[in-house]
Amino acid sequence: MRIAMIAPVWIPIPPDGYGGIERVLALLVDELAREGHDVTLFAAGPHRTMARQVTYMQEAPTQHMGETLFDAYHVGQAYRDIAAGGYDVVHDHAGFLAPAFAATMPVPVVHTLHGPFTDDTRLFYEAFKDDCYYVAISRRQRDCGPHLNYLGVVPNAVDIDEHRYGGEKDDYLVYVSRICEAKGAEQAVLMAKEKGQRILLAGKIDPGMDQEYFDRCIGPHVDGERVVFLGEVSSQDKVRLLQRARAFIFPIQWEEPFGLVMAEAMACGTPVLATRWGAVPEVVEHGLTGFIADSPASLLEYLDRVGELDPLACRREAEKRFSPAVMAASYLEIYRQAIEMHPTGLRPLRAYSA
Repeated sequence: MRIAMIAPVWIPIPPDGYGGIERVLALLVDELAREGHDVTLFAAGPHRTMARQVTYMQEAPTQHMGETLFDAYHVGQAYRDIAAGGYDVVHDHAGFLAPAFAATMPVPVVHTLHGPFTDDTRLFYEAFKDDCYYVAISRRQRDCGPHLNYLGVVPNAVDIDEHRYGGEKDDYLVYVSRICEAKGAEQAVLMAKEKGQRILLAGKIDPGMDQEYFDRCIGPHVDGERVVFLGEVSSQDKVRLLQRARAFIFPIQWEEPFGLVMAEAMACGTPVLATRWGAVPEVVEHGLTGFIADSPASLLEYLDRVGELDPLACRREAEKRFSPAVMAASYLEIYRQAIEMHPTGLRPLRAYSA
């Protein structure tokens, strides 16, 4: 199968640090290429996957993240080349531009939804709900925007080889994620302090509101001993942190569409304690790979029960449900459905009606 894969323009594939979508995308294209499919990756920055890469910007415009000009430059040129390239299917991860113009393409466009639904994004996707084939990364995400032309739900994968199993644990809890209010970083610290347990925090802090949140809510607790902040760490350091932790604490406060770091923790043999938001109940199996509660306060009691959970069971569940091979097989079936269902020839853009 000839597959055109459109990555977000902002971060190279795979990322050196932060970049969940980019990490998943690298796993997908490499797995598809290993299985013998002809994959062309449209991405910015250096070529570091098994796919053939088409690059319009030699350096990813990370410092301009979110600016429409760079997104349009990337997706527009990719669409132009794909239309002339004899591909069987387009798989888009880049955002809004590909669905908006999917009706002009001679081949089916599969679009993976990576973000949460808001009033604004629902308005957008409803306008283009039949112009491409949608994939959700969790059932919860799909249920928040139920009226699109879905072909399936495909959970994100983690690098099972990189996230090696660690059965021997040190006496600390860990929080690894972006440092922000929605992710529950402060609640993780307060839970650990309430139980008198050591916690290590690692993650990116964006300037502005997130930095202010850290300075106000996290910084005063950091003492370098019981509460340790490590900043943004490398992939290798993140794996080591997860492997040795007694538990990963994730008291999120928002509709997380998937929560990749939960699956990464499980692959390392580390149980997850998380609040019941978004896709958490689909990723974590209560009583087997972690504990789930409705609030940080009610999650607190489970810190005393972490020893009931088998690290090896966490690893096995991650292998069974979140491996690149499982993800690639699901997407291949969706590509086949899209190709079979898609009308031949260009489809005219629909006229706008108020």
